[in-house]
Amino acid sequence: MNDLNITHTVTSYECGADHLLKPDMFMQYCQEAAETHASANDLGYDWSMRNGLIWVEVQGDFRIIRAPKWKEEVRIRSNTGKASALQARRFVELTDQEGNILAQADLLWVLIDINSRRPMPFKKILDRVNIPDACPALIDAELSTPAEFTQTATAELTAPRRDIDFNGHINNSAYLTWVLDSLPEHMRPAAAPARFRVNFKRETFAGHPICIEHRLAGMQTRHTITSNGELRAEIVIDWA
Repeated sequence: MNDLNITHTVTSYECGADHLLKPDMFMQYCQEAAETHASANDLGYDWSMRNGLIWVEVQGDFRIIRAPKWKEEVRIRSNTGKASALQARRFVELTDQEGNILAQADLLWVLIDINSRRPMPFKKILDRVNIPDACPALIDAELSTPAEFTQTATAELTAPRRDIDFNGHINNSAYLTWVLDSLPEHMRPAAAPARFRVNFKRETFAGHPICIEHRLAGMQTRHTITSNGELRAEIVIDWA
C-alpha cells in the first residue's frame, strides 16, 4: 500500500495563544490522514458503512519534536499494515518543507461491528479487505514509570455534544483536550507536551458524566478518565 503524502498549511484555529499547533490538533491531523489514506484504498468511511463496520482507534502514541507555527506549510506522510489478527498499525509523520521531522504518531486501530460493537477479526472479512503485513513500529520506546506521584487532583465535567464524531461517540482528541484544560496550573510542568500515549478503553457519549484523575511525578503526568465508574481512557504525558 503506497504512502499517503499531503501538504497542509497550519491555520490559526489549530494553534494556541503561542501561535503553535496544539497537541490535540496533531491528533486530528492523524485521524484525517487515516481516513484520507483508507479512502484512497477503498477502506475508508464509505466502505466501512457499506459493510456494517467502523474503524476505531484503540491506542495512540504521539511524539512532538517541534510544534509547527501558524501559517507554516507542513507535509503529512502515513501508511498502515496489520499488527495482529485484530489490529492495524498506522504511522503518521509530520515534517517541515525541508523534511525535518516535527511530530510522529504510532496508532493501533480495530474494525468494530456496528451492531455488536465488538472487534471484527480480519480473517472474517478477507474477501472485503486487503491490508498488507504490519509496518514496523514508529515509536517503540516504552514510557518510563514514575516511582512516586507527588501531587494528585480530580476534575469533573459532562461530555459535551460538540465532541461527538461521525461514529456517534466522543472523538479521540477530545480526551486530551479535557485533560489539558482541566489540569491544574500548579501541576502543569513548565514545558510543552513532548510525548503522550492515549489508551482508549470504552466509548463515551454526549451527556455522560466524566471524572478525570490527574497525577504528577516529575516531568510526567498520568490521567485516568472514567464515566459512571467505568474506565474510558488513560493518558500519559511526558513534558519536554
